[in-house]
Amino acid sequence: MKTFRGRSIALDYTAGPGHAPGVGRYVRELVRALVRLPEGDGLPLELLEVGRAPRPMEGAPLGLDDAPESGPAFKRRQTRLPRRLVAQGRRWPAASRAAIGPSKAAALLHRVIPDWPPVGQMAYSIAVAEFPPTNTQAAAVQAAACRGAEGVFVFSSDAAERVSAGYGVDSERVFPVPVGSEHWERELAAQPQAMSANPRESRDILVLGAIRHARYPLAALAAFEVLVQRGESARLLMCGRPGDAQAEFRAKLAAFEGRQGAGRVRWIESPDESKMPNCVAGSTALLHLAEDEASPVTPLEATRMGLPVVASPLPAFAEVLQAHAQFVRWDDPSEIADALELALRTGSSTTEREALKDVAESFTWAASAAAHCDGWKQMLQKR
Repeated sequence: MKTFRGRSIALDYTAGPGHAPGVGRYVRELVRALVRLPEGDGLPLELLEVGRAPRPMEGAPLGLDDAPESGPAFKRRQTRLPRRLVAQGRRWPAASRAAIGPSKAAALLHRVIPDWPPVGQMAYSIAVAEFPPTNTQAAAVQAAACRGAEGVFVFSSDAAERVSAGYGVDSERVFPVPVGSEHWERELAAQPQAMSANPRESRDILVLGAIRHARYPLAALAAFEVLVQRGESARLLMCGRPGDAQAEFRAKLAAFEGRQGAGRVRWIESPDESKMPNCVAGSTALLHLAEDEASPVTPLEATRMGLPVVASPLPAFAEVLQAHAQFVRWDDPSEIADALELALRTGSSTTEREALKDVAESFTWAASAAAHCDGWKQMLQKR
């Protein structure tokens, strides 16, 4: 068996300090857990950062400054070269790799964007958490990246099947791994004046994610109005940046407020990551409608904080939540309202909220980090 001493894994880490949600959280939390693996379980890491963009998550959120000395060695390799300049390195692979910074000891690059960073013929793995619409250029690029990878990490059985059958990747090169869910719980516990486990009196129905058509924000608003018309006391809390549905949503929201009055819906257009743990913990239920998601991270994040979940019946969600969530069609406001009524009752009970937390207990970043390392070691053994 080959030894991995001195052979490092290079990771595209730019999004970790640069973006709070999505791929930024994945990279940030994965690395945080990787550098805390027990001695001998992990692999040396090279964290590659490219560009001049701000790094709002720098410092404590990264969890690098207080990493244990006994954990795997890691080094941040930063270049301030503009990304567009580095992107031109696809024509000069050797120069591009030199600019980005992976050392000769780096045996594998872990990508979170299909064709980035450009490092020529360097072996790579890739994480796939979403699938672009079929017959698009983005889908073709992702499929090609998966076929060229040493291994593809996915976060659900459904995603594994889609990568294997849809992209033509041998199933032995597809590695299902758990996604972590405890980051907000950890951050909440560290706050000196943390929100209690009990929801706010306003009984917030939380909707997370950008205001995009693929997340059906208009359907969420329509279902909430049905709830209001039934006399339910609750508030809809939309927490997400403006997206491609923002104009329609603003118009529908204005019409809703004309009928029902202001104050029943709050839209946080620029979420502050430091306030998210309290925002989630203080809500009563999560409503998560989506056209297609290949990771159950958002429902698990909420469940971990004790929130009952009403969600679209996507395979990635059903696989882990099973009977612990209510699955609804996005196009039936009455059906969604029925589910929300039950979720509000469940989410108002401290006992039931505590029971829900157990559902996400095994979905930790430590488990994800260990599974990633196992996958990388298998890839390296074959080289």
